[in-house]
Amino acid sequence: MSKEEILKAIRSCARKLKRNPSRRELRALRVSEEALLKHFGGLQGALEQAGLQPSGPGFGQRDSTVLLDWAGVARKLGKLPSVHEYESAGRFSHAPFESRYRQWTRVPEAFSKFVTQSKMQFEWKDVLAMIEARRNKNSGQKIRASHQRSRKKDVFQDRPVYGPLMNLAEMVHEPLSEQGVVFAFGLVARRLGFSVLRFQQGFPDCEALREIVKGQLQRVRIEFEFESRNFLRHRHNPNGCDAIVCWTHNWKECPVEVIELRKELRKSGDRT
Repeated sequence: MSKEEILKAIRSCARKLKRNPSRRELRALRVSEEALLKHFGGLQGALEQAGLQPSGPGFGQRDSTVLLDWAGVARKLGKLPSVHEYESAGRFSHAPFESRYRQWTRVPEAFSKFVTQSKMQFEWKDVLAMIEARRNKNSGQKIRASHQRSRKKDVFQDRPVYGPLMNLAEMVHEPLSEQGVVFAFGLVARRLGFSVLRFQQGFPDCEALREIVKGQLQRVRIEFEFESRNFLRHRHNPNGCDAIVCWTHNWKECPVEVIELRKELRKSGDRT
């Protein structure tokens, strides 16, 4: 959908609902979060450009509101929801949870604390039981992992872990981090038609010249990610870069070009 089509859909939906539409309601109209990010930098920017005041789901909600909605989804599913499961069935996106609790895995403990302080344990005893079961499972996994480490004399906690072998003279193992992706890009940049101008700390990570046809170059802005979907998790604006260079491409709906180095090295025969 074009920018104007999205704004028209938002205004029409708001008129029917008599309130601002949520991300889930917009997804039902085929307005994806990626499109909102690409054209407006997110839902708030889209609502503002549509002439609406950003309020309602995801804006200025109390902790109790988002936590109870999360618990309602857990009760409906019969298990603690993943991010994608919650966003499909809940009122909000992951954003208000991450801004409050930093990590999705911390939401269950935040809910437990909230219902205890509010004296609502009996009302939500089924969800609290799910949280306790998850806590026990994680505890058991940590104990088993600890036992496995103690049994295996060749596993040392004070030494680094390496990726699978690539058998390249310049890079022995596959990268396990964004820094490794940057180095791997250097191995194939010339073959892919890139000449790096500079790296920087802020977004985007790199500026380079790219040969579009023989003898003609254009300046391009590159963001490095270990996985392409990290671009979305880091809330970068797609309008701020021209290409994502990654090791693993796992963002099917990505609105910008993605260069997956794992495939590029395999395609060229550089990696065996």
